[in-house]
Amino acid sequence: MAAQRAPGELLREVQRKAAAGWPPGLVVLSGDSAFHIDAAQRAILEALVPAAAGEYGLTVYGDEGVAIGTVVAACRSMGMFSAHRVVLVRDLAILDGEPEPLLDYAANPAPDSHLIIRAPLLDRRRKLHKALTKQRMFLLFQTPEDPLAAVREIDELADGQGLRLEREATALLAHVCGGDLQRVAMELAKLAAWLGGEERRVGTEDVREIVAGEGAMSGWELANAIVARDRSRALSAARKLVEAGEEPIRIVGGIAWQARKMLASRTTQHYELNELLAFPAHLLEADRALKSRQISASSVLESLVDRIVGTGGGGA
Repeated sequence: MAAQRAPGELLREVQRKAAAGWPPGLVVLSGDSAFHIDAAQRAILEALVPAAAGEYGLTVYGDEGVAIGTVVAACRSMGMFSAHRVVLVRDLAILDGEPEPLLDYAANPAPDSHLIIRAPLLDRRRKLHKALTKQRMFLLFQTPEDPLAAVREIDELADGQGLRLEREATALLAHVCGGDLQRVAMELAKLAAWLGGEERRVGTEDVREIVAGEGAMSGWELANAIVARDRSRALSAARKLVEAGEEPIRIVGGIAWQARKMLASRTTQHYELNELLAFPAHLLEADRALKSRQISASSVLESLVDRIVGTGGGGA
């Protein structure tokens, strides 16, 4: 399987392969999308470990450090009450020792042996980490930079909750959650509980009202100031949000959703079309700067306001 693919597409392939019969050997689940890693692990284990096998069908390492040789020995031992020998390493960080035994196992596993290693973060300067990235079943679930790439999966999650999201509501939820589907799932559960047995169609106002409970919509005051091209008010709002401890990536999400609405209409009182078309590049740059953690969140947001609002608003 190719590593550089959309996480949802890669997950669907994992689920198809699991249903058809998961191949033996080593699989590495990597990337920053815990939602997709969890779902891939669940699909593989459901295919390999029968419910009746219980704890005898799966060996798990995760709480304490363990030698690589010990893990490989477990992979090569006989399974109990199951046709497969399945070993799960919950975190690559617990493995200790030279990688050669693990790589030898990966190159020549027993027909009924399966090893799953979760490795969200990899340091390619380390011998073992670099070697794992070269494995045939190295699966990278990386969250796309554009939150709207998660729209299809958000709609599927909503459908599972019995909800029907309007298109703008889906886009808004994607932006304020930064494309993080674990957070999306939690917000959808809140929406489902709030709506109860009533109308299950969800609009942007529903998202604003329910998601606002934990500050996910904290970028609204800032976004409105940007729409009005009021530089002074926008800078003040950005500073207050950071000082209040709001999550910067969620603030940028609120701005991004508002910017998308402005772009869709292509007409505003305060911006020229060429300025609107520059918004996505400004937002992407801010998103990358926040994720790099090399620049303070306050500086990133103030710089974003300056680039978007420019000289068209009031002074700071």
